[in-house]
Amino acid sequence: MESSIALVADYLEELGTSVTRGEPIGRQVSVARRAERRMLAKLGSNTHKGAIFICGILVMARYRTDCDDEGALRCAVSRVARQVAAASAPRGTHGEVARDRFHVGGILREAEMGLPSIFEVAVPAFRDAVAGGEVDAALPFRMLASLMQTVEDTTALHRCGSAGLARVREDGALLARLIPAGAHIPFLRERNAMYRRMNLTMGGVADLLAVALGWLVYRGEIRWEADDALPGPSFTP
Repeated sequence: MESSIALVADYLEELGTSVTRGEPIGRQVSVARRAERRMLAKLGSNTHKGAIFICGILVMARYRTDCDDEGALRCAVSRVARQVAAASAPRGTHGEVARDRFHVGGILREAEMGLPSIFEVAVPAFRDAVAGGEVDAALPFRMLASLMQTVEDTTALHRCGSAGLARVREDGALLARLIPAGAHIPFLRERNAMYRRMNLTMGGVADLLAVALGWLVYRGEIRWEADDALPGPSFTP
């Protein structure tokens, strides 16, 4: 996972350079495609493929908007997503198969709608938890619980069908109830073991959670504190 995250960082740096140079959107699509190929070649997996797509659109939209207003940014995300889809929509992916089979919008509709899972679900869940005095360590789990209950996760659908997505949503609701009592970590460990036995993953939820956390770090609502022993975020506002 650490190696794959480093590859995403390299991709974002290359993408940022392309965007600031004013290169056409086809060039940025090519940058993303190369990042996917590098990840597959080095790790044998398409890990973070969804995050590459979402992050890329968000970076392009933020540069075009040139402000941090979330409403304006979401409008720009929608425009960029439609342009990317017109230029080179993802084809032949597990997500595409799941979208067609289960008649869901998946990541493409998510982007074209301005990333509602981030700006209407995950980020508000974080802010509401902060306002409600939730303990710092629980904040990302509150976001996770909200996303599990709402995301049309095509990874879960591809792996385990409608029953798999229903399992994720039910577990998200249970996770939300367990957080106030501090009982969520044992529950997640147990569910992790269960999901591995079922071959169930929720890659869409994970990608959206990561990008939502990144947005909050960028906004300064989460402080990123790194030291040599244990780099990581501080969820204290």
